[in-house]
Amino acid sequence: MKSSPHLVLILCLQAALVMGVFAALAKENALVESKATDINPGQLKCCTNCNFSFSGLYTCDDVKKDCDPVCKKCVVAVHASYSGNNKFRCTDTFLGMCGPKC
Repeated sequence: MKSSPHLVLILCLQAALVMGVFAALAKENALVESKATDINPGQLKCCTNCNFSFSGLYTCDDVKKDCDPVCKKCVVAVHASYSGNNKFRCTDTFLGMCGPKC
């Protein structure tokens, strides 16, 4: 049986597509692993709006007058332009359970 040039071309394109899918999955997996290494092992004193993930990591979505001392990445959540009393949120990913509610 002779191989058709079209069949060979189709098989090569399918192989390239499968390799592309595996490369994309490997890249996504590497991004998740690098994000997991950026964990703040400290425990917040308290957290009312806790977001769990199945990996055992959590983030706290509380907006407060200032961030907890263990927080590494404190960002302004609410800008108060006239009064200057900004509100902040800790964007760290923490390992373990959430603290008690504030």
